[in-house]
Amino acid sequence: MLEIVTNLSKDGEAERVFTETVKTFKRLDVLVNNAGDYIKANATDDNFLDVLNRSLKVDLKASLTLIRLFEPYLKQSKGNVVNISSVFTERPQICYLGYVLAKQALEMSTTTLALELGPHGIRVNSVGVGVVDSHETHSDSGNKVIAKSITCTPLGRVGTPGDIAKGVVFLSSSDASFITGHNLVVDGGYKYNKSRDFTGKVVLVTGSAIGVGEAIAKLYSALGASVVITGRREDGVKRVAKECQELSPNKLKALKLPADLTVDGEAERVFNETIKTFKRLDVLVNNAGAGYVKASGTDDKVLDVLDKSLAIDLRTPLTLIQLFEPYLKQSKGNIINITSVFTKRPQKYHLGYQLGKQALEMSTTTLALELAPHGIRVNSVSIGIIRSYTTPETLNDPNVVKAFADSAKQTPLGYLATPFDIAKGVVFLSSSDASFITGHNLVIDGGLQYNMDSQHFPDFDF
Repeated sequence: MLEIVTNLSKDGEAERVFTETVKTFKRLDVLVNNAGDYIKANATDDNFLDVLNRSLKVDLKASLTLIRLFEPYLKQSKGNVVNISSVFTERPQICYLGYVLAKQALEMSTTTLALELGPHGIRVNSVGVGVVDSHETHSDSGNKVIAKSITCTPLGRVGTPGDIAKGVVFLSSSDASFITGHNLVVDGGYKYNKSRDFTGKVVLVTGSAIGVGEAIAKLYSALGASVVITGRREDGVKRVAKECQELSPNKLKALKLPADLTVDGEAERVFNETIKTFKRLDVLVNNAGAGYVKASGTDDKVLDVLDKSLAIDLRTPLTLIQLFEPYLKQSKGNIINITSVFTKRPQKYHLGYQLGKQALEMSTTTLALELAPHGIRVNSVSIGIIRSYTTPETLNDPNVVKAFADSAKQTPLGYLATPFDIAKGVVFLSSSDASFITGHNLVIDGGLQYNMDSQHFPDFDF
């Protein structure tokens, strides 16, 4: 371990840290820009500009200097930059404008640098932290802040340094290999456990007979969970269940439930069979979706498409959540909803799909508030374009091939996600490493959302 005592707000100190690090290790894999100044100052205070300059020196300029210096070494290692930001950029505090402005600038730098450095294999993300119980808060005023924050935090606790550390480690790990330009908000609850051991847990993944859902179910199986496989195609459900058992360390049998969840009574049947078999549920992953059906806002069929999207993307998840709520309360479980970056970058020809997913995102944040007092965390994962969306019949369609090629070119990381890129994010959100995260939307798109226009996605169905 290399120890360097430094004040990064002073000229030349960032350069000294760089020089000593490279001299000692000859490389760098992860740069975590955590140093910061948290100074009270109203915008109308006489000393406000001095406070702002001090905050910018540490929170922004020192970070940018270190990124610039270490860039050649991060290129060599295909490394990671993680900037520590604050939830105050979204919920500004009246007495801390200088700090908030500096952190907001750091977040903008994060997304911009993700675009710039993605082609070189460098991922750049940030972690937005809330109130953290550390040695710096152990004072009379600090204790008052913690006490007030507990009453305002849905999960009923403030964070610990360990909560933040686990989020940082996740973002710099291979589990986050398709995440860049993202701000991971860690501000909701704490409980220690083995982070990736799901032995004894029961996980239901809807739409798990193919694609992303299949990958999610397989990863949970490999981590020791008992899984419930659902899908409209019985042959796909049987295949995935068999492969999940083979991946399971204890060769646990998956529960096979072929079902069309848009049909009346099918969600209830899935609930009844799951509880009959396992007597519990720990993780509910609402992955089943209507697919990308072309329908602009003025198309004659847009309301039909919207009804179909709402049926599977909204009503089915809400029905399952309502049914499983008592069991998720018992297990202090997790709900993860799969949504889309199209809610942030709307596509001209897919209004019905986007409205369904946008409603699911709003449900995620609202349910996070409602269920947190019962120990249930609710999060979502927004995904971009994934090759597995196609069926074997359309995989060689020239239009589809071109759409994938164009998307890969416009993705800062230079390639499309695999289903397992999404699965790793889902598993993280349901693990103890994310125990202080609720109401969050984790974007896994390789930075694509920052390059998308309103007609990025093709104007055909698949």
